[in-house]
Amino acid sequence: MQPIDLTSVEHLLEGHVDVRRRPGSIQPLRYPAAEHEYYDVFTRWVASTPAGVRLRLRTDSSVLQLKVRQRAAAFNDAPRAAVWRVFVDGDPHGEGAVSGGAYLKADGSLQGDERAAVKIELPRSDNEVEVWLPQTATVSIDEVAIADGAHWAPWPDHRRRLVFHGSSITHCMEANTAAGAWPAVAARLADLNHINLGWAGSCLLSGLAARIIRDQKADGIILKLGINVHGEGLLKERTFLDSAHSMLSIIREKHAATPIVVVSPIWSPPREDAGGQGGPSLKRMRELLQTVVAARQKSGDDRIRYLCGLDLFGPGDRADLPDELHPNAAGYARMGERFHKLMLGRDGFLLG
Repeated sequence: MQPIDLTSVEHLLEGHVDVRRRPGSIQPLRYPAAEHEYYDVFTRWVASTPAGVRLRLRTDSSVLQLKVRQRAAAFNDAPRAAVWRVFVDGDPHGEGAVSGGAYLKADGSLQGDERAAVKIELPRSDNEVEVWLPQTATVSIDEVAIADGAHWAPWPDHRRRLVFHGSSITHCMEANTAAGAWPAVAARLADLNHINLGWAGSCLLSGLAARIIRDQKADGIILKLGINVHGEGLLKERTFLDSAHSMLSIIREKHAATPIVVVSPIWSPPREDAGGQGGPSLKRMRELLQTVVAARQKSGDDRIRYLCGLDLFGPGDRADLPDELHPNAAGYARMGERFHKLMLGRDGFLLG
């Protein structure tokens, strides 16, 4: 096997914000590495998982092998699968065979050896290969290698690019693979590039997140807001409205005419009518976000739209909401299909 130098590997990555460089390894991040200390420990972890990050290259190699350091999530000491999804020439091509890797337990301790190997068998011809990293684990790449005598070349993604931001319901750890997240499903149906800035438990309508979105190349921006500030009543009505407007104003500093869709929370039965510790209920959040968008439209912004989360996932989808909060894989796929139809189909707002 012949390794590809890590500097080149870094340029084969798509869907990330930054890279953490260590001697002999690189780690894709979904936040700026220089701002590491700005975030709480939990947010750093979820924003370090490579949800939506892909390795893209052209190669005639019959095999692709990676040496990585992988730390998968374990909730209630039940490990989440960390799946490496592979596409060849745009078509599904199974999963990489993974050996090794550790699990990060709730107390912060590791179970197992984080060193892991990923082997991907490929057709013996010139191929465009896209490898989706797992959305349920942090991954540092030590080596990417192809067969001896094989060739490789970059395969940059020059398609129009969507930027998604949201909570665990945009991060989509419950999807079977990162390619099954609803932003990925919607983007694939529209043949678009995308970056998934869904941060599980950490979509706080924050200025830090807004600055990241502001600084991204984007042909369309989707903000799915609300659920992560519900549980502890982190934002009351006044601060909820102010935070939503502040986030949009920061993004507009560099995206004055970029289409923006503000998506309110999907259906969650225990939270529909009840707010957490004095904060608004989900029903009220939908009203507030609709008010935010209407105010900006009234002020002259004709490149912003409101989308009710119930149009993506509502009471009729209850069978695919096992914990009454997070959709399962089928639910996420349906959300992606519906978002595509509503916003990315023929004459859709985001493609207009």
